[in-house]
Amino acid sequence: MPRHVTIKDVAKEAGVSFKTVSNVLNSTGSMRDSTRERVENAIVKLGYTVNLSARSLKTGTTGLIGLSIFDFSQPFAPYLSDQVIDYARQRGYGVIVNTYGQGGAGLASVMDNAAMLAPDGWFVFIDQPLANEGALLEQPYPLVVASDYETYDRVDKVTMPNVEGVRQATGRLLDAGCRNIALFGACEGNRDYDYYMNATEGTQEMRVRGYILAFEERGLRPDMDMLFSWGLMMSDSGVRAVNHMLKQGVRPDAIVCLNDAMAIGVLHGLEANGLHVPEDVQLIGYDNVPEAQFSNPSLTTVDPHVSDYVKCGIDMLIERIQGYEGPIRTYCTDFELIERGSTRL
Repeated sequence: MPRHVTIKDVAKEAGVSFKTVSNVLNSTGSMRDSTRERVENAIVKLGYTVNLSARSLKTGTTGLIGLSIFDFSQPFAPYLSDQVIDYARQRGYGVIVNTYGQGGAGLASVMDNAAMLAPDGWFVFIDQPLANEGALLEQPYPLVVASDYETYDRVDKVTMPNVEGVRQATGRLLDAGCRNIALFGACEGNRDYDYYMNATEGTQEMRVRGYILAFEERGLRPDMDMLFSWGLMMSDSGVRAVNHMLKQGVRPDAIVCLNDAMAIGVLHGLEANGLHVPEDVQLIGYDNVPEAQFSNPSLTTVDPHVSDYVKCGIDMLIERIQGYEGPIRTYCTDFELIERGSTRL
């Protein structure tokens, strides 16, 4: 049976003291960034995990973080969950996972599981509006929300550059000479300009606004009839949306998809209809999930720096677990457009 890796093993590998490793795990003390990085790399290399039973007996805490997401149907969900689990382990925490989208359980199940599982705090990914009086925001446990919806400055939150990411992606297509640009993943049945420009929350709403702004910044008016939606933003939805668009006689020179899952489906749908990417239609997604680099052609996509998104959320949560009572914080990641084979920018 393999020997359990200890803090002393990590200290030896990193060339630091036992106390330094403990400080990294508990976010205490001060040290150079290079020292912290050496310790974190040693933790990953050796596969070190905290002895949660010993910690619980000593401190009265579980050493666990609760991760709550809608479900695993989107490729982004397991990608993000893996990042949460890996980084939490580097910080000395295990992760338990709760899904609230199956069987209509809803966000109320997060609160039920909080009481039953009793992790030290929760990292919750919310993909739906919360009422101001939402019970989720009033729980006694440390909570950080990852969401593009309003949380009324009542909990720490991480969010993504939805407007800016799609604005840059669409803008690059326009600057490359595209003018007939379709957008896939808009709100179901909604092509109303004022709705998107006046919306204050929501992933789809903010990303569609970025699309609109890219046109307007160049003195152009977007054709709102070029907004398409077809159920959930999944790969099969992308295929069906392409078929629907082409049956209407719409032939774009580029398509912006609001996530990579739909973009990969769009890629297959276009090829099945005899349209080649990027020769006939250029294509951009959003999320930079691992599958994006392995499609054929590989997918140009907006990378919202998911690792930073996760690290910031987990760091804020651990600070709350450890007693931080400062002001509510909101953090938005940076982004970059990853150019691959599906565009000619």
